[in-house]
Amino acid sequence: MDKEIIVITGGDGKIARAIVEKYLNNGSHVIAIDIKENTNKKEFLEKENYEYYQADITNAEEILKLKEKIENKYGKITHLISAAGAPVQTEINGIENVTIEDIDRSIKLNLNAHIYCTKIFLPLIEKENEKSKSIVIISSVNALKSFDLPAYSAGKAGIFGFIKAITKDLAKKKIRINAITPGTTVTEEEIALGSEFINYKYKSMIPLGEFTKTTDIADAVFSITHITKAITGQNLVVDSGQIV
Repeated sequence: MDKEIIVITGGDGKIARAIVEKYLNNGSHVIAIDIKENTNKKEFLEKENYEYYQADITNAEEILKLKEKIENKYGKITHLISAAGAPVQTEINGIENVTIEDIDRSIKLNLNAHIYCTKIFLPLIEKENEKSKSIVIISSVNALKSFDLPAYSAGKAGIFGFIKAITKDLAKKKIRINAITPGTTVTEEEIALGSEFINYKYKSMIPLGEFTKTTDIADAVFSITHITKAITGQNLVVDSGQIV
């Protein structure tokens, strides 16, 4: 099969949905993975080049099972876009209130899961011979500026260290790896609603005066995988200037 295979984790999240749509429109075969039942757009489900798997990527055994399914069906992965991640409830109130259990949960989802997916899916990315191949991991501006969420921020910052540690080894296999770091990100639907969050929350911190859109993140990811092919080991911040 010569069609490129795109694996997107966190595939039912709002940023990942925009990424899924970008690659479907490009004609790529997209495999979306999420712990939730699929609530993606109906038009995704009608496309022959779209698949959805429900799995917990903080569980290495579940990723291994998915790897086997993908290997048996397609034999390769062209691009891995590791987009899963979210803060946990108690860390919203800072380090004094976050529970030890939630620290572990947050680090496992926001750092460990990206490492698991990279390690487990790597042999399938190596099998892509004909096309440029890469890994893109989604971080967060929380890794670069203080917005509370201590465990989440630590996990997202850890992504940068992980990427730097393996960039040279992957380059020997002609595999690029980069991070995309979104700012506060909104959907077109949220913008249309004109909610209080859209109009006021954090907006004064953003030099461009508008929140980053999920489609902006999708465009950045697509650029990294398909256009700017000399970039590896880097972190691209897409935040409308929020961390300035």
